[in-house]
Amino acid sequence: MGNEPLCYCGLAADLKMSRTTTNPGRRFMGCLRYEIGEGCGFFRWVDPATEEEHYKTLLATFIKKSDRCHCQRRQGRSKFRVAAIIIAVVIFLMLSIMLFV
Repeated sequence: MGNEPLCYCGLAADLKMSRTTTNPGRRFMGCLRYEIGEGCGFFRWVDPATEEEHYKTLLATFIKKSDRCHCQRRQGRSKFRVAAIIIAVVIFLMLSIMLFV
């Protein structure tokens, strides 16, 4: 904290990672507001470019697999939440029926 460059908005730039096939895994600093469409366009590479196509392909593959794992984990969590809500509603309904009968 405090060493980050400031973007043109005056905010501390955010460290991000490229997910493109031309620069997979390459880190860069960018405006915090970029993702919400209000960014100032500040951009600065942190890592040097990789020239070896083999490494680019390998990195791109790892990034895709990592993204898939994160997506599957999120889907698993939401399925668990839905199941927990359904179980809670069923228990609530059963208790309500038992109390009023």
